[in-house]
Amino acid sequence: METWSWILGWSLSILTMVGNGFIIFLVCSKRQLRTKTNTFVVSLAVADFCVGMIVVPTMFVFQMSTGCSTQSDWSYNVRILFSYLSVTNLCSLVVDRYIAVVKPLIYLTFMTRRRVIQMVSFSWGIPMAFRMVRILNIFVLKNPLPGSSLLWLGVVLFELVPCLLLIFCFLSMLYVVRKYERAVRATAKQLRFNHPVSFKTKEKSAVKMMGVVLGLFLLCYGFYIRCSFKIFLKDTKCNDEEYKIPLLLLNSAINPVSYAFFKKDIMKEIKRRIVCVIREA
Repeated sequence: METWSWILGWSLSILTMVGNGFIIFLVCSKRQLRTKTNTFVVSLAVADFCVGMIVVPTMFVFQMSTGCSTQSDWSYNVRILFSYLSVTNLCSLVVDRYIAVVKPLIYLTFMTRRRVIQMVSFSWGIPMAFRMVRILNIFVLKNPLPGSSLLWLGVVLFELVPCLLLIFCFLSMLYVVRKYERAVRATAKQLRFNHPVSFKTKEKSAVKMMGVVLGLFLLCYGFYIRCSFKIFLKDTKCNDEEYKIPLLLLNSAINPVSYAFFKKDIMKEIKRRIVCVIREA
């Protein structure tokens, strides 16, 4: 990686750790923020914090210690593990919001505390189990299983399926919110209100948040999917870390910003703390 890539990577790593660390501290320190949805938010923030703490530092240490720009298998597997953890936790958060918006009547009965714990556990357990099998296959069993099969499985489970799932959930949420908005406006028109009807609900904020997160996610993982298919079809290395790593970090860094602007309870607490700091100053 070039010097500018290291500077950009370290800057985004610090920004990722600071932003997600603040979200973790904020939710854990305020009882009112310890909701079911914020459990998924914290879980994703922890995964993104690990991305900022692990990805660039491991690559930098390896290059400085060996003087080689090529990554080791350990460095590569650690990076992929935490990127997959971020993906699965993002999917859990989006599925939670999808059920809340599209199926609000069953949300309270379905999304119990036990269900939340199960979803968060699966979000962490499945990528870890998959990478452990991958590492065991490479370093211990010396590739007794076809490496291409495991690579294809990883691409399908953690790259293709999450993209399709997130797009489906977002479009479904957008359709429901737009449909409800049209119904509200039609009702207001029939009742002959003289003032415009505003549509400000937590569902609309959730859709906005998902739109920002999804857009950056697809931008980031579009490079990963392109690289995966390039390797499979041409059997060549995909040397584009200078672009993939900053995009991966940008995706993890922007998530806490999305929470701050579009999640009302977190935004309210941030404003309260800013006011307190200003008064104390």
